[in-house]
Amino acid sequence: MPRLVFNALPLAAERGAMKRVRSSFIRLFIFTFSAIFCLLGCAVIPNDPAHRPPLISTDSKTDRSPAIGGRNPDSFVVPSPAGQLLDDGSMTPMRNENDSDGRADFIDADDDRVPFIKRLISVSVRATFSGTDIIGDEAPESFREYGVSANFGLPWTWYSPAGWGVGTRLMASAGALHATGETGLVVSLIPIVAFGRQDGKLSLDMGAGGAALSRDHFGTQDLGGWFQFALTAGAGVFLSEQLGVGYRFLHYSDAGIHGPHSTGADMHMLELLFRF
Repeated sequence: MPRLVFNALPLAAERGAMKRVRSSFIRLFIFTFSAIFCLLGCAVIPNDPAHRPPLISTDSKTDRSPAIGGRNPDSFVVPSPAGQLLDDGSMTPMRNENDSDGRADFIDADDDRVPFIKRLISVSVRATFSGTDIIGDEAPESFREYGVSANFGLPWTWYSPAGWGVGTRLMASAGALHATGETGLVVSLIPIVAFGRQDGKLSLDMGAGGAALSRDHFGTQDLGGWFQFALTAGAGVFLSEQLGVGYRFLHYSDAGIHGPHSTGADMHMLELLFRF
């Protein structure tokens, strides 16, 4: 008996080390993503009106803008889509991912009617084709997920005149998680950063968010609890104006918050994409 205990000690220490490495990796991933997300927001959205470029020409002799319809000559003025003049200093330049002219759009930063989530960009149907583990311990069970997802545009974007750059999105998904003849419901909400073309024909993305499970035990595997951190990375290419295909890696893990005995799940998925 003492010999068995002695032999089990290195195995337990190795498993504990793997748990710590996995937790550190997940925390680093989430921290890096959050930092990129915040930097994009600070870099793309200027908050100081003094640093915003004038939108109309100025008089070189007086260094003042000409008056327009009796308005303040030094205020920012831009016509709205309805032909009305919008002024002053609350105009924030924002890029639209699907603008083909490569120019910045402008929204009224003080208008409460401007939505934080701009619009639905695309939807997808996806299915797991492999459960090969990449992050953390090897899972004792093989998982499959089948579901749908929707990508919504977020306001922080930057694209170069050549049409390449970075956009931000919010991915919402729902599906069935299956293993060992048992099936549970999974829903997730994941902010993602997408790198690629402004017209959306080619993109690479990564993100970190949260997922909720209707069950956390599948056969011999304990996922830990109903809440899971969700990490994802994917690539997509559109073969026509509306239809495309993609690959997505998805990892669920509780990062040890429900105890040391849980094991996460990794999935490799194929996606059929449809954009609006």
